[in-house]
Amino acid sequence: MYQNYHYDIDPKDPLKPLYQGTFEQTVTVGGKQRRYLVYIPEGARPSTAGVFVLPEDGKTADDLWRESWWRMVADTEEAKEKLIVFFLEPENGKWNADEAYGKADGDVAYINAVRLAGEERFKFCVHESKFYLTGCREGGMLANMAVMSNPAVWAGVATVGGSAVSEQYRKAAADDFCTNLHGFVDETHRKGIKKGEIPVPAWVIDDPDSPFGTDNGTAAYWRAACGITEAGHLIAPDVTEYVRTEQAPYAPNQEKEAFRVCTSTIKGASAGYANPLLRRIWKDFLYRQRRWESGPGGDLRVTRDPVADLGMEYHYEEIGGWMREWYVYVPQQVKANPEKPVPLVFAMHGYTCSGEIYAGNSDWYKVADKHGFIVVHPTATPGQMTASNQACDPDNVPLPAWNFMHNAPDGPDELQFFRTMLEKVAADHNIDRTRVYVTGHSHGSVMTQVLAMAMTDVLAAAAPCSGILFRMPDMNIRALPEIAQREDVQIPIWMFGGEQEPWLLPTVPDNENETGDSIRIWRGINHLEPALPQDWSEGWTADGRWHDLSYARADGAPMVRYTWVDYMPHATMTEMSFRIWEEFFSRFQRGADGTVVYHS
Repeated sequence: MYQNYHYDIDPKDPLKPLYQGTFEQTVTVGGKQRRYLVYIPEGARPSTAGVFVLPEDGKTADDLWRESWWRMVADTEEAKEKLIVFFLEPENGKWNADEAYGKADGDVAYINAVRLAGEERFKFCVHESKFYLTGCREGGMLANMAVMSNPAVWAGVATVGGSAVSEQYRKAAADDFCTNLHGFVDETHRKGIKKGEIPVPAWVIDDPDSPFGTDNGTAAYWRAACGITEAGHLIAPDVTEYVRTEQAPYAPNQEKEAFRVCTSTIKGASAGYANPLLRRIWKDFLYRQRRWESGPGGDLRVTRDPVADLGMEYHYEEIGGWMREWYVYVPQQVKANPEKPVPLVFAMHGYTCSGEIYAGNSDWYKVADKHGFIVVHPTATPGQMTASNQACDPDNVPLPAWNFMHNAPDGPDELQFFRTMLEKVAADHNIDRTRVYVTGHSHGSVMTQVLAMAMTDVLAAAAPCSGILFRMPDMNIRALPEIAQREDVQIPIWMFGGEQEPWLLPTVPDNENETGDSIRIWRGINHLEPALPQDWSEGWTADGRWHDLSYARADGAPMVRYTWVDYMPHATMTEMSFRIWEEFFSRFQRGADGTVVYHS
């Protein structure tokens, strides 16, 4: 019934979506199969946004696909912002708007099941920070109800003519403990966070023509969840905006400007799928916030395009037969003093992501603004993983992955890529070649350690996040010839891990696990004796969420560090980027004779 296409990876256009078109899918809820449609537009990028759309009663997913303008919005969006659209439908043509809170086999459970299926990566990849929900009339009510029931996974909700959620439902949701904290499952209520305390950006558009379109407290619910006590202000003739002005709970990882609720009253707005409003709903509201994993419930921050909003240089050039992408951020203070040599930081994304994603997730540009250095965010090419765990599946569609093991058929040479990038950036900017650093998250953390071992001649320090020296065959970088034959050169290393990712790396190192083995190897590279610490309980300091272990050489230089972060999932965060620079990178330099110089 629906056209769809499957393409092969093209080195000349590696970021082209390998699946494109419309796909009919099903989920099982309460023992029954329920269907939905997924639309992947031409040119959608890996780890793009996903918008889940609920129609009014009497409309099917096919009606919504055919008659709403959501496909047009997806097709005509800028290439890096093209969204995948999920079209849902009521069972037997009618949503249960009176559904009791917590119903295990109802419409809210169906919406949550479709969202969970949206995390699968067999044909596409929606980034966990970019899940959005919207709906009209009865569908709008269910959209509000679904987000209230599972708030920490949505980056925004917008409803038209569907604000009349019952007070009983709102109260039950607000008082319930939130166990799904966006990468952190808190079944024992260790953090004690209620669902009504999870901030969700919301646009409540009332429609007096809709029987469900008169707000009876839903907008106030979202304002309370966002901690907004301030009066609203007009941002358009038909939109009042409320924004939190008090500091967000987890600054600097959260931005109070993203704690945002808008209200409107537009007569007739919900008619015809609210088509005239869809572009505004997407670009003016939903797109403007992302919910990044890192703290309990995720961290809301404002969406900033690396080029349009941050002024990054964009590069898309052929290197070694592959078109490669990277972003270069040059702070204004660096531009104002072009004669002054400045440090350079390579910051790499994890599996499935991109330079654009990591620029927003890690906020390295903020660190660069404060301290005056250049940041480069490269993008990997598509590859498939052989490991099967919480983050990856061998059946996934090929998604951006660093080819550090050379196991992608005819894949790119990553060392050539990084050395070429370095030379190109140094040709355009005055780089202090004694102060070049590398960091990255997850799969990018392994790429970081490959570079730290294979390009020690040009790097002064490295900081892999959510990654150690893994023993899996597809990540055993110590078997690579360029590493097995490396020269005996020291390099400072600071590894990070989250307490909520034991499936990937053991939080506490010992003589038998991979974390302890990684520390042993890095201690050996940096000539710290003995190879294994005599007592793993020594050398730790704790400050809030941070648990730091540090091993220094004779002059006090912390050559090997390891940190695990309390209740943090498989993620990174702004605060981590600042720590890496201020406590680590800024203090190391590669001397003219190749030795590591430490500035205490």
